[in-house]
Amino acid sequence: MSDGGEFGQWVQAGLDSRVNLINGPSGAIGSAIPMALACKLARPGQPVFALLGDGTFGYHAMEFDTALRYKLPIVAVVGNDARWNAEYQLQLDHYGSERTVGCELLPTRYDQVVEALGGHGEWVSDPQHLEPALERALDSGLPACVNVAIKGVKAPTF
Repeated sequence: MSDGGEFGQWVQAGLDSRVNLINGPSGAIGSAIPMALACKLARPGQPVFALLGDGTFGYHAMEFDTALRYKLPIVAVVGNDARWNAEYQLQLDHYGSERTVGCELLPTRYDQVVEALGGHGEWVSDPQHLEPALERALDSGLPACVNVAIKGVKAPTF
């Protein structure tokens, strides 16, 4: 699953997988976690990853409670730039850096939100630590969130 504005576009540009659901060209965001749960139900023996931006995570974060209750060990990878980056990039292009508004988020520890519900959480701020964090998340056997600090840069265009 790939979801979110700029982060979702980076994922779509750089990830090659056999099966991939995306939030689509209409820009609807927030579907990655529910879609990941449905995929885990459909293919319980397969690892399922939801790759989503930090703003997107807020739409359905509490679905980790559902994942825990139904024992659906998905792994959410959150690209955390503490910003609604798609909107920020649009505002930069149209109005300049002095006129951006309403785009900033807090650098929330979404990994700790999932841990508080009983899942597995990992915070990653060094790219070298990403792969081991993903392995630990998969090995935990729990619904997991790997919260990754990223730079808020413009996504590639297709």
